[in-house]
Formats: sequence, structure tokens, C-alpha cells
Amino acid sequence: MKTILALAAQRKERLAAHPFFSWIRDPRVPAHIKLDIAPIMANFVMNFRDMNLWFIRFAGVSNQFEEVINGNTEEDETHSRLFIEDWRKLHLDEKLGWRASDTLWWLFQAAETEPFRGYAFDFARLAMDDTGDPLLRFAHSEAGEACGNAFFSAICPITAALRQQTQVEYRYFGDYHLQRERGHVIASEGIFDRQELDPVRREKGLALANAMFDIFFGMHDCFHGYARNYVERGIVPQRTRAPLPPMRHKPAGAPAQELAATGRNIQVQRVLEGRKARAARHPFYAWLQASGPLSPLHRLQRFIPMWVMDIMGYRDLNRYALRFKSPASPAERAFNRWVQALETHSALFLNDWDALGMDDALGWSASSTLEFLFLDPGTDVHRSNIARFTKLAIAHESPALRFWLLEALEASGEAFFANTRALAQSIERTTAMRLDYLADRHYLAHPEGEDHPARGHPFKSLPLGEEETQIAIAMVHTVFDAVDRQLTLSHAVATQDFFGIDSASHGITRDTAALGPA
Repeated sequence: MKTILALAAQRKERLAAHPFFSWIRDPRVPAHIKLDIAPIMANFVMNFRDMNLWFIRFAGVSNQFEEVINGNTEEDETHSRLFIEDWRKLHLDEKLGWRASDTLWWLFQAAETEPFRGYAFDFARLAMDDTGDPLLRFAHSEAGEACGNAFFSAICPITAALRQQTQVEYRYFGDYHLQRERGHVIASEGIFDRQELDPVRREKGLALANAMFDIFFGMHDCFHGYARNYVERGIVPQRTRAPLPPMRHKPAGAPAQELAATGRNIQVQRVLEGRKARAARHPFYAWLQASGPLSPLHRLQRFIPMWVMDIMGYRDLNRYALRFKSPASPAERAFNRWVQALETHSALFLNDWDALGMDDALGWSASSTLEFLFLDPGTDVHRSNIARFTKLAIAHESPALRFWLLEALEASGEAFFANTRALAQSIERTTAMRLDYLADRHYLAHPEGEDHPARGHPFKSLPLGEEETQIAIAMVHTVFDAVDRQLTLSHAVATQDFFGIDSASHGITRDTAALGPA
């Protein structure tokens, strides 16, 4: 372990020499603007809570090593709330002027934040690659703590100077946080540093630690770029709205012979069909189609915010978890064509968000949007499910298993879109709105001629062993169990008008914990 600790010390020193820290210390840059780098940090800081909750933390503690790791995650998961606190104290909502849609664009579509969307899955892979070995998990966790200490050691003097000017304490960027980022996993001294690793584990630990440092070096490149291009120049990133895609007829479905399941795939297909039928009977869908005074527009507005993380995050799940990095077989190449098409759908959703007038309906600022997406107990349900899907995708590299995971994810949306389509089309018939995402015209986001990019491959004829069959069936149940929880939550949110769509409570984010268990 001493070898890994020595590596951490060396690479921390190199990180401390990053040009970003030269910019932070540059006296020519006014101190009062230096913390305006916060927007480029938002993806990492807010997702870091999820990494601690669902990837780094051990589900059950069986030894002192796991206990120490878990204790560190309990501290680290609190920092995102401090970040939002400082965001507001720095008046970033006013400086940016972003509404909810701008914040969604920044988090999920902006080119500047694209690296961070990939880094989130790189973090997840580290916690999968360590195979649950607490000594290996310590190796990359310790590297992350060293990086955090390098950052806050440099930023804290700037925060102290700003505090002198404003008489405001900035707990995320200031000494409060630095005292909790001492450069080591909390309470690890005298426990991990005394451990001897065999050559194989030592090399694995070094690789994991180096991978963590590589992530942080990349993030600091992004911090520096944002500081120079936006903060220094007093420019706010702005969303550019692309024109709606031209309308065209829905393409024909895939040929029946390509959809037919063979061998053990028939067992998986049977389970899938059963879960689809059960999901379609969920009471939430009956509420969506019920007659009454509530308009189709208000029915959609009442629940759509709950699904933002799933819909916008689905792009990244496909791009960074499901896609094969180096496709080597026809099945892998066909699968990649499929996920590449699915990545495009979130842009249609953001267009629908605009058309539905969600910014006006909610009245959320950037910080309110961040708070709801990442800290609300209801969105915790959604994000924890995304974490489950991510783990399944990373753990299983077989094209047959990844196919069944994605097939289940797609199938779980069939009843959802059948019901939103009816409402969306009703709205379109009586208004000038176009709701391509909710009307299930996802093919409009695909290049013409690539409407079914994976239909040429018979995935359901790929051979499955008995163990793989059971894994695929478990995947189907995992996906539909997750969707069932989310539909139950959406039903409660919608029937109780949780977002205040029909009231004057705009700008207030409430806690879905008040709705009871999802």
C-alpha cells in the first residue's frame, strides 16, 4: 500500500502545478470572479453524491476497511448541498439568468460539460473494476481525496479573501470544506497504510489510482478552459436552440423474422412480455387517460419533471455504459448503431419541455433545478435506478446480455409512450405545439434512412447459456421493477399536483418525501 500512497503524493504534486491553479493564484484576475467557475463544476459535484451513495459505499459492512470507506462516503455525499448553498451566496442564479431548460441544456447537452458526463461513468467503472475489494477501493478513493485536497488548498485563500469583502461564509469553497478534505480517506491512517498487497493487487491498485488522477487532470483542464473562456471574459454560456427536425412519416417496423426469438431467448422474451403487460396496467396510465376537467397539457406538466433524469440521462447511459468501446463483432457493431440512435432522443425532449412551457409552469432558477434533480428524494429513486442499469451494463459485456438489458429498457417505455402519445397528439390537434418526444416520434432525431439502425441483426437468435438466460431474466425484472416504482411516484406527484402546476407556488421546490414511500 505504501507504493500506492507514494504514487498519490507524486501525482497530487503534479496536479497542484496545473495551469488552472496558476489562474486561481493570478493577482491580475479579480478575486470576486474566481468562484464563478462553479457552473463547470456542477456535473461533477452533484453526481459525486451518487457515486458515494451507490458505487463507492459498501451495501453491508463486514470489516474495518469497509467501515472506513463507508464513513468517508457519508461525509462526501453531503458536499453537493454545500455547493448549492455557495451557488446562491455567489448570486450565480442572477449572474447566469438560467431557467430550468438552460440548466438542463448545460448539464446534459452542452459541449463544455460533455467530458464530465463521461467522467461520471469512468468513476462508476472504477468502483466496478475494484471488484468490491476494500483495499483496491481505497486506492482510487485515496487518489480522489488527494485531488480534492489539492483543489481546496488552492481555492481556500481566494474564498477567505472574498469573505473579507462580503462577510459571507462560503462553506463549499472555503475552510469548512477544506477541513473535511485533508487529502486522505477519513480515519484511514494506521489501517490501510499498514497493509501489504501482493504484486497483482498492487498493480491493480496503482492502475485504479492512476485512472482516478487522470479523471481529475481532465476535469481541471475543463475548469481552466471555462475560467479563461467565460469567467475572465464575463461571458455566460448560452443555449442555442436548433430548429425542429422536419416531419416525415413513421418508418415501417423491423421484419418479423428479425424480431423472432430462438433458443433460450424465448424464455427471456416470455418474461419480458409478461412484465410489459403488467406495467401497462399501472394506475398511473389510467390517470393519464381519465376524462375530467384537467387538460391534456396540465396532465403532462404535472409529472414530466420527475422523468428528466431518466430521459436526459438515457443518452449518457447509452453512450458511456452500453456502447462497446471497440466493437469487434457484427453483433457489437449493430448494437452500437442502435445505441447511437437512442442517444439522439433527449434533444427532442428538451424541445417538448420548451413547447409545454415548463420553465414558466415551474419558475425554477438554475439552483432550484439542480436541487430538485440531485437532492430530492423522488429523483433519488430515479437516479438510483440509473445506477443499477449502469452497473448491469458495465458488468456484462456480452452482446446478448447487453441486448436484453436495452431491449427491456426500451420495452418498459412502450406503455409510457402509448399514453403520452395520446395526450401529446390531443394537444397538437388544438394548438400550434409540436411534441415530438412525447408523441413518440423519436425517429425524427435519427438521420433519414437510419430509422431502425440495428434491425439488420438477429439479436434474439444469439446463443444464451443457462446462466446467461437467468441473468437476462433478472435484468428484465430489474428494469420493470424500477419502472414500477417510478410510475407509482409519478402517480402520487401528478394526482397531488406536487409541482404546483395549477397553483401559484412557482419557484418553490418541495420534497417528494412528503408524498410517502414510492
